[in-house]
This record gives sequence, C-alpha cells and structure tokens, in this order.
Amino acid sequence: MASASTREAREKYELKQKAVKYYDQNGVPKKMEEILNSMFYDNPDDVYGHLANYFAEHAKTPLISQISARHGFDSKGQTTVQTDMYCTVRNNKKLSAAVVSSSSNSSLPENTKPEDREEEDKAREAGVEAAIALLNGDINTRLQGVDPALQSDVDKILMKLYEELKAEEDERLAKEAAEQAALGGDGATPVKEEDASVSGKKGGKSSAKDSEQKGKSVAVVVVPDEPKEKLLPGAESICVASRAACTAASAVREEPLYQHIATLRFGEIPKDMRVPIPMVTIIQSGRSAPGKLNCVKEFMVVPKPGMPIADSLKYCQKIYSYVAKTLVTKSGMAAQYGNDIGALCPSYDKPEQGLDILQDAITSLELTPGEDFFIALNLAGKEIFDYDPSSVPAKSDFPGQGMHKEKGKYEVMGGQQKVPEDLVEFWVELLGRYPSVVAIIDPMRKQEKEHWMRLCDRVSDKCYVIGNHTYPRPGLLLEEELTEEFKTSGTVLKLDQINTITDILESAKKMEDAENQIVLTTCYGETTDTFLADMAVGMNARFLKIGAPVRGERIALFNRLIQIENQLKLEGRLAFHGENVFPHIVPPPLPEPEEGEEAQEEEKKEEKGKKK
Repeated sequence: MASASTREAREKYELKQKAVKYYDQNGVPKKMEEILNSMFYDNPDDVYGHLANYFAEHAKTPLISQISARHGFDSKGQTTVQTDMYCTVRNNKKLSAAVVSSSSNSSLPENTKPEDREEEDKAREAGVEAAIALLNGDINTRLQGVDPALQSDVDKILMKLYEELKAEEDERLAKEAAEQAALGGDGATPVKEEDASVSGKKGGKSSAKDSEQKGKSVAVVVVPDEPKEKLLPGAESICVASRAACTAASAVREEPLYQHIATLRFGEIPKDMRVPIPMVTIIQSGRSAPGKLNCVKEFMVVPKPGMPIADSLKYCQKIYSYVAKTLVTKSGMAAQYGNDIGALCPSYDKPEQGLDILQDAITSLELTPGEDFFIALNLAGKEIFDYDPSSVPAKSDFPGQGMHKEKGKYEVMGGQQKVPEDLVEFWVELLGRYPSVVAIIDPMRKQEKEHWMRLCDRVSDKCYVIGNHTYPRPGLLLEEELTEEFKTSGTVLKLDQINTITDILESAKKMEDAENQIVLTTCYGETTDTFLADMAVGMNARFLKIGAPVRGERIALFNRLIQIENQLKLEGRLAFHGENVFPHIVPPPLPEPEEGEEAQEEEKKEEKGKKK
C-alpha cells in the first residue's frame, strides 16, 4: 500500500515538473505576470477581451492549411474558378479567403460568329478544369504550412511550380516530335519563313487570288507582332492562388485588404492613401461594333483629380443616362442595350460623334469638359491593323459595309486605311480639336516605334499616352529593358492568368520610376469580387479602368471604392491624386553617322546622278 502511494506521489511530482518545464519554455508565467500587472492599471471595460487581445499577439503565425477550388460563374455566365483558402489560426482551421476569379478577355472580336467561338470556349472550359485540378492538387500541397503574409514567397512557390509543369510539357512535346520524325514526319511541305511572313496565313499557303496579284504591286513589309506567349491550361490558377493568399493574409491579420497591399507595395503602412480616379466606359465602338468607326474602341469619361469618388461615380452615372436617352431618342429603344462591360454600342461612322455626345453630356450637368470632367479613348491600335485582309473579320458582315482593305495599314474607318505616318497626323489633328481628351490608350502598335514616338512628341504634353498591348504581361515586363526608343506616360496592368500580386506591384514600381501613371483594369468576364478596388487603393494606382457604371459586378467595385474612401476619411488619412501632369516624351536623337558613311552616301548620290 505504501509503495503504491509512493509511486503515485512520484508520478504526480514528475507530472508537475513537466508542466513547469512546459510553461517555462513557452514563457507563460512571465507573460501572465506582465499582463495581470499592466491590466490592473489599464482597467479595461472588457477584461477577458483585453486578455484575449494580449495573448493573440503572442500566438503562432497563421499558416495555410488547405485550398479548396470548384466551379463558379462570371458575369457572362461562363464557368470560372471559385477558391477558398483555409488557415490554421490559434489552433483552429478557419476560412480566411474566398476568391472568385474573372475570366480572361477573349482574343476574338465581338462580331465573331458563334460557331467560330466554340474552339475558344472549349479551351477555356479545359483551362478551368485544369486550374481547379491544380489548386486542389499541387498548389494545395505546396502551399500548406506557408505564411500567407509572405506574398513574395507564396508567388515564388507558385511560379516555380508553373515552370516545372511547363518544362514537363515542353519535354513531352519534344518527345512526340522526335517520335513523329522517326516515323517519317507528317508529310507536310516545309515552308520558308519569308514565304509565311508574306502570305500572313497559316502554313504560308497563298490563295489563287494572291497568286494572280503577284508582281502587280510592290510587297508591303509588315513588321509582325511579337509571338503570343503560349500558356499551359490552368495557368489562371497561379493568379487565383496569389490573390487568395493576399486576401487570407489581410483576414488573419485583421487589417483592411487595401492596407495590407499597401504594406506589400511600400514596405510600411502609408500615412496618407488615395482612391484611384475611375476611367468609366460609356460608349464602345471599334472594329467589331456596327458603324464604320474602327479607330476608337472605348469612349471613357474621367473625373478631375480631387473630386470625391462618390461624386465622381454619381456624375458618371448621369453621363451614362444622358447618352442612353439621347441614343434612344435618335435610334429607338434598342440603342440603350449594352455589351458585356455594360457600354452602349451605337452605330458611329466617325470619332467626333462619340466625343461630341460625351461633351454634351458633361455640359448638361453644368460641368466643363476639360476642367471638371475629361475624356479618355481606348484606340486599340493593334486591333485595327491589317496584317492580311483575308484573315481579319471585316465589317462587311454588316449590311452595306463592304470595303477594300489593304495589308499593312490601319483601318481607322470603313474603307479608309492609313499608314503609320498618316495615322500620326490623324490623331494630332483630332486631339487638337478636342482638348478635353486626357488620355489615349494604344494609338498604334509597338512595332511602329518611330511613329509612336513622333506622336508622343506632338501630343504627350497635352494628354497621357498609355500602353496596354504594347507591353508584355507583368512577369515578363520586369525582365524587359525600357529604352529611349519606345516610351509611354502610362501603363495598363491586369491581374489575370499567371500574373501574381508580386508581379503587379513590382511592375508598377518599375513603370512609375519611368514616369508612367498606372492604370489597373478589369477583365470582361467579371465577378462581384471587389479585390481590384482594394488593390488599386493599396498600390496607389492613379486610374482604375472599370467599364460602364451599370450591373452588379461593376457596381460592387464602385461601392467598395466609396466604402474605402469613407474609411480613410474617418481615419484622417484620405488624400487625393494631384493635378494631371503630362511629361513631354521626346524621340531619341538620330544616331550620328560613323566615319566613312557620309562619304559613301555622297558617292551613291553621284552614281545615281550619272546613271540618270
């Protein structure tokens, strides 16, 4: 009996010693003593809440525990990816982020026939399936145990995974090609590179009509676009996971998302924060719309800097309503219907029609165009350039709009093409008549560098010249060297596909250092997710290109901006973007001729003179 009680006492003593050691190792007695002593003097109303807050500061860092992805839907009714991220927070598994991704913009024009969209729709569906599989599989495994607040680490893990998958796919394709070559190939006739570039068609084949025309005219030398990056199916999972981690980090830290993003961007919480100036689309035209007007894809309105966001959006809505009513009066009820981004799509034949109606709408509100409200134009130069007329959908699909088109020119209006040099004069003359235009996006392709810079030289001190398709995606933009041969005063950044939060923030810094204003933009297949509003505020983007001021997915963004502005105002941290300042972009000086070149040029001129 005595031995049993002795053994029990010894076990109890050993247990107490283990408990003492456990608490000492974790510093519990010391922390208990500190908080109990300080709490007596603090005298909080909620004693246990005070204790909870104190010990929460000493809790382990929340870590990602699970990612769960499934099908969702965007504003167009297309399937997209809906993702939940769970974190272990104070020993409990909690839902920390719920993200619904937007669908990437289609590469096809809006007037494409339904049957032609089937292949792209199938590829998009396959991409969604692959993204869900990646999120529930490899991404879920690799991000478990990672601190979501370490955004750079999260994005490095994601990009490393993508690079591994890309390498595996490249190896598989190389192996298939080798096996096919070993079997004698597919019998296809090899095509010379120059032949393919001249014809502009797949495989380099030319039609009978092309053959008949050979020798009748001088071939137009067209500088091709840079090859489009081929992404793996499911690539959008990278962006989704990056966004989810960012959202989860702000949730577990119990701080506003825009403030967390600001910390990522600037390394600390800025004293003052700014809400972006909205670029709101009212009218959409362009090559795929009815009417002969091609050279302006979007007519947008932009409030003056310093106008509260609530007032800005109220005026934008009134401008939209004025234009809609005017169009209904002229063309009937069908004119008020909008496209995927809610924009009105009237049949216009020249850009002055869109500019005039916007200026009338602004004036009707007793505002001054060019002072209280401005106009921005998305010119989408890449979309109106004719690489090969036979391969580009023409507006002849619409009644009475057949036209002659020429390769290597910009089709500004139906039946009217311009070479880059004439296009420069076209925009200079138009912008000279409409000083209320504060920004133009993609006036031409990047391949026309010389003419782009000529245009900048003549208009950049009056409006922003913004590049959208002129730059690669943010991840590649970070590696691209910016030169004096091609410059912009603004850059459009988009959070989609394999663009990570780190890519966007670092690209924004790089372009701001190059005197570029940042324009953050949405995709056409939007959702009611308001992440973009927080990101624009957090990264201090000057503009947020949203779309039309209608429909839930865009109104959700507008309402979030109003909410953020109010929060910052209550905290005394609200600031506004400064007045529009347009840096004058000057073309680089012509290279000086090397020794002997001038003499050679003179000799050539003399020889030509003798031959004549």
